[in-house]
Amino acid sequence: MRFSIQKELFDLFPGLTIGMVVAMGVDNSRHSQEIDDLLSQAIGEMKKNFVAEKAQDHPRIKPWRNAFSKLGISGSKFPSSIESMARRILKGDPFPKINPLVDLYNSLSLKYLVPMGGHDLDTLEGDLHLRFAEGWEPFTPMDGGEMVIVPKGELVYRDDRDVLTRNWVWRQCEKDKATEKTKNIFIPIDVLE
Repeated sequence: MRFSIQKELFDLFPGLTIGMVVAMGVDNSRHSQEIDDLLSQAIGEMKKNFVAEKAQDHPRIKPWRNAFSKLGISGSKFPSSIESMARRILKGDPFPKINPLVDLYNSLSLKYLVPMGGHDLDTLEGDLHLRFAEGWEPFTPMDGGEMVIVPKGELVYRDDRDVLTRNWVWRQCEKDKATEKTKNIFIPIDVLE
């Protein structure tokens, strides 16, 4: 499998850095107190030290609002995943514990205020791409919802068959989410300056 990024994305956002973690042969079925502690610590630090009144005004989150605006995406209607998580915590809403892998990358996402998501490599078809949709790609939202065809020009993570994440870092699909059965995972780390 290969991972490709459409060149125009770097032309639009010269300060963009994309890192990735690939983990193979993991056991995501066993509870980890260490990961629980990391997530609790990240949530506590955010509650105590968040430097903006509103999540979207934080200096690490605001670039996402600006980028979404540049792409014609409403940041209010489709906030980045990190903005959604920060809002939830700052409002005092409970933050879900899902499974060790998801809890680990969520704790790092919260600690460093960057969007991160995980894609189960064993569910993907062909190569992985960060690119503008061509207008034929299907997307089925995580945890229910109807399949839709993603409009041409929307920035997406996708494999050779399906959209995996809509509006760049907004919402992930059902098919490749990390579950207790996940053994091999790809975690992109998107950073905007």
